[in-house]
Amino acid sequence: MNPKELKQFINDGFSKLNINLRQKQIENFYNYLKFLIAENKKYNLTSIIDPKKIITLHFFDSAGLFLNNDIKGKVIDIGTGAGFPGFVLKIVRPNIAITLVESNLKKVNFLKMLQIELDLYDNIKVIHKRAESLGHDKDYRERYDFVCSRAVAPLNVLLEYTAPLCKKAGLILLYKGPAYKKELNGAQKAINLLNLRLKNIYKIDIPFLEKEREILTFERQGLLADKYPRRPGIPKKRPL
Repeated sequence: MNPKELKQFINDGFSKLNINLRQKQIENFYNYLKFLIAENKKYNLTSIIDPKKIITLHFFDSAGLFLNNDIKGKVIDIGTGAGFPGFVLKIVRPNIAITLVESNLKKVNFLKMLQIELDLYDNIKVIHKRAESLGHDKDYRERYDFVCSRAVAPLNVLLEYTAPLCKKAGLILLYKGPAYKKELNGAQKAINLLNLRLKNIYKIDIPFLEKEREILTFERQGLLADKYPRRPGIPKKRPL
């Protein structure tokens, strides 16, 4: 990896997203990249191994949330994996308070080591837990301004994971590909039962990426029944 070339690539891509990075942030992303590649040889963190593809498909894609959203306040990322989009959002917007949730212990350990590697501890929390359990914890239920998730589950399942963590009038931001219409049609029951309103669907153009990417935005409304989310494994086994 040519450090100078990769740092320039990082800066150029974020500039195309109208995000102007400081030098410290560029260094953070470069060190994130290096650490991810090194640790990926030990653990299955990502199937992508080319540095520029990692930057494009993980860093730039994660940051696409900023294109139509003023993300601030308390944010939670469900099924963050190796930190996407949550860790990327935190590097770009250091003043947000972010919680990263992951059920895979190896990935949780990676994220905690990444915090040490980047010296990033302020208002960032890594939790090893399933979303179904977290949704019934009073310290997390209905506490977040923004709930996001990327490449985790079909929409009707994902809404049950995310809705209980979102405060009333808060937003749920979900990444989907071009097949989202079929998923949306199959998620109408979940949307109604979870008291959600589809607020917006918009396409994001990711620099150097030809794949289509849509963000589905849902708003939490009214009361949410205490039984949601159902116990671990049930949302996936018997989707709403």
